[in-house]
Formats: sequence, C-alpha cells, structure tokens
Amino acid sequence: MIPAFQFAKMPAIQFGWGITDQQLAESLLKQTQQSLMLISSGYADQHFVESRLANVLEQRLVHRVIVQGEPSAERIDELVKQAPQDIELVVGFGGGSVLDAAKAVAGLLPERFSVVDYLEGVGCGRKLQADPLPFIAVPTTAGTGSETTKNAVISRLGEFKKSFRDDLLVAHQAWLDPAFLPFCPDEVLYATAMDAFTQLLESYTTLKANPITDALAWQGMELFHGAFELIQSNQESEQQEGYGRLMLAASLSGMTLANAGLGAVHGLAGPIGAFFKAPHGLVCAKLLAPITRANIEALLASDAQHAPQTLAKYTEVAQLLTGIADLGALVMALETLTSQYLPKGLSHYGLRADNLNQVLANCRTGSMLGNPLVLSDQALLQSMLEAL
Repeated sequence: MIPAFQFAKMPAIQFGWGITDQQLAESLLKQTQQSLMLISSGYADQHFVESRLANVLEQRLVHRVIVQGEPSAERIDELVKQAPQDIELVVGFGGGSVLDAAKAVAGLLPERFSVVDYLEGVGCGRKLQADPLPFIAVPTTAGTGSETTKNAVISRLGEFKKSFRDDLLVAHQAWLDPAFLPFCPDEVLYATAMDAFTQLLESYTTLKANPITDALAWQGMELFHGAFELIQSNQESEQQEGYGRLMLAASLSGMTLANAGLGAVHGLAGPIGAFFKAPHGLVCAKLLAPITRANIEALLASDAQHAPQTLAKYTEVAQLLTGIADLGALVMALETLTSQYLPKGLSHYGLRADNLNQVLANCRTGSMLGNPLVLSDQALLQSMLEAL
C-alpha cells in the first residue's frame, strides 16, 4: 500500500532559452501598476537587469537592492525596514542566496517582524498570518532550486544557518532561462549543479520520499547525467541542451526537497555553513561520495524494513551514472565527478580535523532527520575528513 503523503503547491513555471529577454518585462508590467522591489546579485544587476528589464525600469518605480553572499538575518531585517510601503511585488534575480533573500522579504513585508522570529530552531515559532507579497523568482544559476521551494535559508556566521519555512512562501512564478548559465564561473556552475544533484539523490533515498518525488528526482538525475559533457561541446546546440538540462534539474531538485526532505549531506552542510565561509554547493559536492558510502555501508548492515528498497534505489542510480548496477561503482562515479570538476577541498575554507566537533554538535536536526538511517558520529566525522 502506498503510504499517505502531501505535495506542496508549485509556482507557475516559464522555461526556455532566452525567455527572459522580453517576456519577463512584459509579465512584470502586467502584474504591477506602480512599484516593485527588485533584489539581485551584484553580477546580475550589472549584466542582466538593464537589458532585460529596461521597460520595467522606465515605467515603474523600482526599489533596487543588492544581496551579496548568503543572506544574514540582519540583512533581511534591513531590507524589510527600508522597503517602501507601496511595494506590489518582489522579484528575486540571481542565484539561490538572492532568491532566498527575496522570498523572505516578500513574506515579511506585510507583517514586518524580524525574520529571526520565524526561523526553525532559533526563533519564537512565529507563523505568517498575512499573505506574502507576490514573489517572482528568476534564477541565474542552476543549484539550490530555491525558485521552487517554500523555504529561505538565513544565516548568522558563527551561530546558525536555518530555514524560514512556510507554504505561503512559494514563488508565484519561476522564470527558468538557461541562457544565464554560460556566464557562471566554472567553479560556481559545477558546484551549484552538484548541489542540485545532491538534492535529487538525497530526496530520492530519504525516508519521506513518495511516488511523485521519486518520479521528479529520477527525471532530474537523468537530466543531470551527461550535462557537463554537453556544455563542454563545440556545438552550440549541444551546449544549450546541457545548460537547459542543468536548469531543469535544479528546479526539480527544489520540488523534491520541498516535499521529501534531504539527508546527511545537507544535515552537515547546514552547520558547516554556519561556522565556516564555505560555498554551500562545494560543501555538498565534497560530502556526497563519502556520505553515500556511509549510507550504503549502514544499510547493508541494517535489518531495517526499508533498507533493501533504499539499496535498490542506490543501485538504480549507479546503473544510470555508470551503466553498472554496482554500489561501489556509484561511489566511485561520485568521487570522479567531484575530483574532476571541483578539485578544491573543504580545508581551503578553514575546516580541519580539530575543529569539526562544532559541526557534529549541531547536525542532528533538520535535513539529517530524513537520512535513510541514523549515521554514527564516527561515520559523519570520517565523511567530513574525506571532504577536506
């Protein structure tokens, strides 16, 4: 019997190469009468906003702000405090951190309480009472899937990295234009794509997976497989195909994580991001192979009822990525992906064997709860050591 499950609402999705060139501006003009708030990254603001939103900038009052790096609680509160009262709509234009910031601001503007009040495990448990302002997501990277999730990740370096989560935070629209991806630096493109693949694999094997998330996760992993090779092709059509596959895979990973949760990779990545200035995508990429190995070893030794089914899923992914239905081949393929495209280890960002206990002490909530089995501290520590 299929267990009971729920599936959250999704944004209206617009996908296509160059779809933001003209149609995005036309849509924003139709959705506003006077003013909107545009939150973007510095790069997007400099290179994409003027060319794509010229008509909007001319015909509407646009409150433009820049978000650099992962949004802090203080930055979110500052943006909400400074926002004019007549904002009709919020647009996030950039990578996952920008979309998280815009999502949080859109949720907070009608109530204007501190974002800390809403953060899981940190705040006072406040829930949104008023509907957020309409939020439009325009991702320029293919990684976090924030455009299709119901949570915004907010951090305070040295203290926490937590989610502001509510069904009301889902974007009204997500504009998926793969034409942004060729402008991503390689280390950003590959790290964010590996984050998306990690989210797909974790949501496929999580305890809370359901038939819908399984179908979407599998589709996302199929799209991801071979995409790196396509974008390195000399043929423009193949490059566009590869970038499009990465963009769709990332958005699908947002849908699956929002409805099935994640696992130990993200369980560790949260506190690592709280205590170290390490790029989230790179953290996930470096942890993926060792955590997958640890999960497989634990499942093989377990008598849990779901263990054979989860091992079968890992075997299916091995077949997809390598052509061989072998669990060892899966781990080797993940190691090869990471070493080939992201050779820099986590030690580059200050992680050392003698400062990982703070991560272990703060990793047992959130995403870790969805892992197929509870991994020991020793297994988690060994995985982090391998990622250094």
